[in-house]
Amino acid sequence: MSELFSELGISLPALISQGVNFLIVLVVLTVFVYKPLAKVVDERRKRIEQGLEDAKQAELKLSQIAEKEKRVLAEAEKTALVLIKEAEGKAAGRSRELIEIGEKRAAGIVKEGKTLAQRQAAEEMVSLQKEAVNFVKQAIEKTVELDPDKIDEKLIDQAVKLLRKKAA
Repeated sequence: MSELFSELGISLPALISQGVNFLIVLVVLTVFVYKPLAKVVDERRKRIEQGLEDAKQAELKLSQIAEKEKRVLAEAEKTALVLIKEAEGKAAGRSRELIEIGEKRAAGIVKEGKTLAQRQAAEEMVSLQKEAVNFVKQAIEKTVELDPDKIDEKLIDQAVKLLRKKAA
């Protein structure tokens, strides 16, 4: 076998020294490069896993917040509808009150107008009655040709009553 090594150009002491050198380099690389590098890679892997886990938790919390937001918005919408309905009810009640007040005022104005019309009619009736009395008085004076002081008030009243009956 030594002939085989010599034909290939391999010397045993050089091979042993290269093997020892390889083992020394292997130990040095393992201690100073591989272990620290493996440690850094392991820490990096753990941070990435932690980041992924945190992202999942954040996504879960975000979905919970979105659901809560939907519930709150739905509740707020219901509350708003209730408030709107209450406001509409109050507005309808207030409008009914205003309509009733307006109707009462209108009824009062109509009543006042009727009273005023009756008063004016009564005043016109009194005025008309005075004119009728004067007219009858003048007619009687001309027909009887008497002194105006001698005409009896009873006669005038009877004539006015007859005129009223005929007019009615």
